[in-house]
Order: sequence, then C-alpha cells, then structure tokens
Amino acid sequence: MKFLVIQKVKHDIPLERWAKLLPLQFKYFEKLETEKSLELTYHLIGQQGNMLIVNAESDEILSRIIGQDPLFFECERQIYPLTTRQAHEKQILELLKQPIDLGM
Repeated sequence: MKFLVIQKVKHDIPLERWAKLLPLQFKYFEKLETEKSLELTYHLIGQQGNMLIVNAESDEILSRIIGQDPLFFECERQIYPLTTRQAHEKQILELLKQPIDLGM
C-alpha cells in the first residue's frame, strides 16, 4: 500500500541539531529508496519539510519506516493512505450500481 507522508520540521529545533540530523535523514532516505520502501521524495519549497510516497505492506511497517527517520522527533507529519485513480473509479462505479435506500 502507498502512503503520502507530509513532514515538516518543527520551528523550535536548534540549528546545530538540525544540521547534524539532516545528512543522516538523507542517507536514510537513500536506504529506503534502495529497498523500494520509498518511491518518491520531494522537498517542500519555502518550507523545511518533505513530501514522501512510502510503500508499506502494513501499518507496522509504515510505523517502523517513520519511526526510524533520524528527524522523527523533530518533525510533524500528516499521513494519507493512497489508492490509484482506477481503483477509486472501480469502487465508485460499484457503489453507484447498488440500489439507493432513501428511507421513504
């Protein structure tokens, strides 16, 4: 399953700590890309943050991926499960085929 993860560095992190942890995060992202756990990474322009597309087969794996990020304690995250347009379209078309109970 794919997840959109938007993470932003907290504003109160000391610059020295951020400068130490950021290169570790870059290496961690490279490792995840090699493992195919991280599909895409984009930097959010004008913000200290990233947008990630994470491949995880379970919530436990997603939790491990996020929890091992060197900047884990220094970031706030929003996480959204993703589906393809085709899967979403199929689901909607199946719902529309069902009779609608208006309760009348």
